[in-house]
Amino acid sequence: MSSDSSDNRRKSWLGILSPSRRWLRVLLALIGLLLLAFLGVLGYYAMRAQHYDLGAVGHRPSPGMLFDSRNRPISKLDAGEVDYVPWEQFPRYLVDAFVAREDEKFFSHSGVVLSSVVRSMLRNILSMRYEQGASTITMQLTRNVYELQGKSMDRKLLEAALAQRIERHYDKQTIFAQYLNRIYYGQDCYGIGAAARHYFNKEVSALNLSECATLAGLVRAPSLCNPETSIENATDVRNETLARMLELEMISQQEYDAVLATPIKLNINRTKLVASYISMESQHEMETLRDELKDAGGGLSVVTSIDLEMQRYAEEACEMALAAVENPGRFPAPWRAQYETEQQADAAAEDFGKLRRPDSLKPRGSSNNLTDLLQCCVLVIDSRSGHKGELITVTCGRSALDERNRWDAEILPGRAWAPLVYCTACLPGGEERHIVARDARVTGRRIGYDVVRSFVEELKISESFPDREHADDLYEGLFPMPRRNLARLLYSILNQGKGYELHCIRSVWSRGGRCLHSNRDAAAAEYIRRESAVSVAALPPFTSPDGRITELSVTLPDGYGQWSMVSNERGVCVFVWMGFDDPRQPAAQDNKIQPLLRQASQNLARELHGEARRILREQMAREKEKEEQASAQES
Repeated sequence: MSSDSSDNRRKSWLGILSPSRRWLRVLLALIGLLLLAFLGVLGYYAMRAQHYDLGAVGHRPSPGMLFDSRNRPISKLDAGEVDYVPWEQFPRYLVDAFVAREDEKFFSHSGVVLSSVVRSMLRNILSMRYEQGASTITMQLTRNVYELQGKSMDRKLLEAALAQRIERHYDKQTIFAQYLNRIYYGQDCYGIGAAARHYFNKEVSALNLSECATLAGLVRAPSLCNPETSIENATDVRNETLARMLELEMISQQEYDAVLATPIKLNINRTKLVASYISMESQHEMETLRDELKDAGGGLSVVTSIDLEMQRYAEEACEMALAAVENPGRFPAPWRAQYETEQQADAAAEDFGKLRRPDSLKPRGSSNNLTDLLQCCVLVIDSRSGHKGELITVTCGRSALDERNRWDAEILPGRAWAPLVYCTACLPGGEERHIVARDARVTGRRIGYDVVRSFVEELKISESFPDREHADDLYEGLFPMPRRNLARLLYSILNQGKGYELHCIRSVWSRGGRCLHSNRDAAAAEYIRRESAVSVAALPPFTSPDGRITELSVTLPDGYGQWSMVSNERGVCVFVWMGFDDPRQPAAQDNKIQPLLRQASQNLARELHGEARRILREQMAREKEKEEQASAQES
């Protein structure tokens, strides 16, 4: 090569530095700065990632726990969380389905797919908000293990740095197994083992192609794509997963066609016993929080407002009350204590014993056969400031073994519905109308169907109301509504119209001790106009024997049992329902049962109200004593 050509090449490179090439120099400088910034960011997040314990990834998920108001353990939330399924038991279809659906390069990347991250960053920058993820399976496991919450680039970059550390420390099989054993599959199922048993009543190793694709499809949206609640959505995501598996040549065309032509075959396993009424009620509330807690993983700690001492007392008291109805001569000692003298108590016991029992009334035997038995449900609600709406006690029948939460079952409210009609009459513009306190039908007719119907529809306390041709049924409460909704309505009226949600969950905590949800001191909006609620709370069917405590006792129509309530402001409110699951059975329709239920349910409500107030007073005294001791130590 001649020296001339070498000189020319040198001159061409030096030409970059000429004034005419200034734009190129600026561009190179920007690229250099961006590269340095990029390396700086990587170094920063790599340093942050070093502070996390990699041993947490290898730990098996722990079960969630339920606690009472004094942090005493009640039960596990879901025994399925501790059933760890190792890699060796995963069928090939299961691995392929999740890889195809969630991370097709899982077995080749080092925790992060750089092209996906860059594409995600550009998309988010252009849209000026967090729109797109780019999470690999390892990154999803990272988010679950270390509880990285929120949608931000900071979290995503930390997630990526941790994922790379995890990939260097664990093999792919361990990472994949930990991922499948931690994520949420809907219906209170954490982990692949719990999901396989719940939806298909199978061990994981026995899952077929259709079942594997179904489970892989639902994890992105467990509430929307749940096969138990929406078989259509579940089928759509299953088929999308199958199509992706076919595209990646994980399954053949014949396998794809065969599964596509068959519906999802569920075999729901309902043998998991509910530990208690408390866990039953807590699970009912947890379902409403699943979207909020979907990234939290298992091992949650749920603190409730339930008092275990009061809960045990109420369950025993309910059984004694029902036994008194079923067996002549029984009159529980706490009922006798409600009378001022022994003579009054003896007379009340004698009168109750003389009441005739229906011939078809079935007393409880020594077995757990609960069919056609008389049932009793109780809600004891805290009405103190800062605690309003919290459940102190909940019972849903005679045994949690039947797994029935009867507070969600429907009744005809009858005269217990009258206070709502009276509240409607006190709406703005209705001051000229007169409330007929002892006749809801007359009151409703004066107000008019449209006004009553419009008002009660806004309260969302029932899914169906009588039409205009049956307007009297609307006024007289001759339509079905859940017991829980009736209790909330009456509780709101007694609390100046505030719409407190009846709940037992105070807070939910992650495995790492972070508060994920809190119900404490939640503000309640006006549910019913305050002036209306205050006026109606002083009218029948509410009564106030001593001027301080408000009571209500209503025999429900058409054999739906007895509804009782005892309440005092800033104290305790007790609801009791007593009756039969089937109002058409002979004992429910027999007129002889009504006076028995009326006395038993009201005596039980008064008993539980007094006991709950005693327990709360003792609890407040203990708390005050602790505060005084702490104050003395500080001084």
